Amino acid sequence: MNLLKSFTVIRLIKRMTSTNVHGKTKTGFVDGKNYDQGRPSYTEKAVSYIADIIKDGSRSKSGNISYDVVELGAGTGKFTQKIINNLPQDVKYLATEPMDGFLDTLKGLCPSVSTKSCTASDIPLPENSVGTVVAAQCFHWFASDESLTEIHRVLVPGGKFVMVWNNKDWSVPWVKDIETILTGYYGDTPRAVNRTWKTVIEKFSGFQCKEHIFQDGIEFKGDREFVVGHFCTISIIASLPDDEKEAVRRRMYQVLDSHDETRNQDIIRIPFQTELYHSVKL
Repeated sequence: MNLLKSFTVIRLIKRMTSTNVHGKTKTGFVDGKNYDQGRPSYTEKAVSYIADIIKDGSRSKSGNISYDVVELGAGTGKFTQKIINNLPQDVKYLATEPMDGFLDTLKGLCPSVSTKSCTASDIPLPENSVGTVVAAQCFHWFASDESLTEIHRVLVPGGKFVMVWNNKDWSVPWVKDIETILTGYYGDTPRAVNRTWKTVIEKFSGFQCKEHIFQDGIEFKGDREFVVGHFCTISIIASLPDDEKEAVRRRMYQVLDSHDETRNQDIIRIPFQTELYHSVKL
């Protein structure tokens, strides 16, 4: 059996045996347009940091590389739109996303970017063929040995794996009250804030952490409807039946009415912090 046929067989086996995406993504990450309008982008500082990592990897790439960058869980292209404007035009970039509703939005917003529908545990690329893998606001959804093994497989020796999150400051009183509402719906849904993802990657022997840093977050603000709409794009709320979702919205408005920082305010700022984790394939 030649290498191409062997690779194809392996991919078919993985598609039959790999873990599906989490159930909440199937119901909570459907409306790409609404999600894109209600979620923050990324700071120029964070994007520049990641762009420098990508460019450094591109300069030392091997001759058999398929892509300089593979973005996993690219969603509607929030990060994609920012990063491609900070990279040389000849950089080969692939944005991947398993949810069709999000992928369609991404294609419309980033028409020049190559895309594929796939999960992090089944990346349809040869081994040692990618310079940098990026996961923006998503690694906690697929933090597992299975996905890390697949990411490790496609990266070139010394390849980079970079993760970035926009994390809310849950210590702010009104944000904490919103968190209390959300907590009642999370159950076993993966969350970035509980740091389970960090335990998973640090136990995995194939990567070494180069830098784990925190930066000032994105400026993200709007009126009351905008703020409540943002929290309702979170998968656990977006997946609720309409009547229950409306009940959650009413509770969130009550929170805004109960705090001096948000009561009767035309514009409300949602506090964010940027978290970056940069690792290298061993």
